[in-house]
Amino acid sequence: MGFVMAEVVLQRVIVSGIKSLRANRTAFDDIFEQYVKDEMTAEYGQTYLDQLWTWFSTTKIPVVQAWSFNAQKIPCISIHLATETEAEDKAAIGDYAGTFDDVEETLTGAFTVMLDIGIHANKAGDHVLWLYYIISYILFKNKLMANRLGLRLHTFSASDYSKENKYMGENIWTRWIRFRCTTQNFLGGQELSEIDDISIDPSMGNEPASDIAASLDVDISTIDTTANPGIRASRTHDIEGEEDVNI
Repeated sequence: MGFVMAEVVLQRVIVSGIKSLRANRTAFDDIFEQYVKDEMTAEYGQTYLDQLWTWFSTTKIPVVQAWSFNAQKIPCISIHLATETEAEDKAAIGDYAGTFDDVEETLTGAFTVMLDIGIHANKAGDHVLWLYYIISYILFKNKLMANRLGLRLHTFSASDYSKENKYMGENIWTRWIRFRCTTQNFLGGQELSEIDDISIDPSMGNEPASDIAASLDVDISTIDTTANPGIRASRTHDIEGEEDVNI
């Protein structure tokens, strides 16, 4: 329970994915298997794939939050929160989620979250291309991990890669992935009142009731909070309650 920090979760998912992939050459080769197909060997082949692996396995690729992005740390992956909007189609009545402990009610709110994953590299556009497919693999491979950490129903789309004009001197290329997911946040609600006993027998002069429930047509100021009339049945349209009977 608690709040889902989507940027932090996505950062953890990608960092974990990169670490796992670096320890699994077979999985890495599966991602880029097309480079060694017969029709591709004249241009690429096993030598090219080996060079790609050497670059990926030996190059530091930090995964940072957007506000700590530094053009000097290239290549890198940046995570940026684009939008976070309460999902009206998933609203709960009174934000009530249930009672999950003996202390208080639990409230909930569902949000649609858009995150931008920036893939930044310099010197060659191929680095951005490679990292894009690596990140795509990680997002699919770690779907269950993301779900356990609160990123539900997630999908993504990507833009073409382009040179960042503001970093033209460094020759930085970027490709953006728009990551969309649903999160569900939880928070404590009203404290629970513990009921020890219920009396259905009419009586007068009790301790004043701490809580009263009444319909909107009842003037609450006319209710005697020290009286227990028991369980009574009323007839529809009998506003004065003249025909009420005890059950």
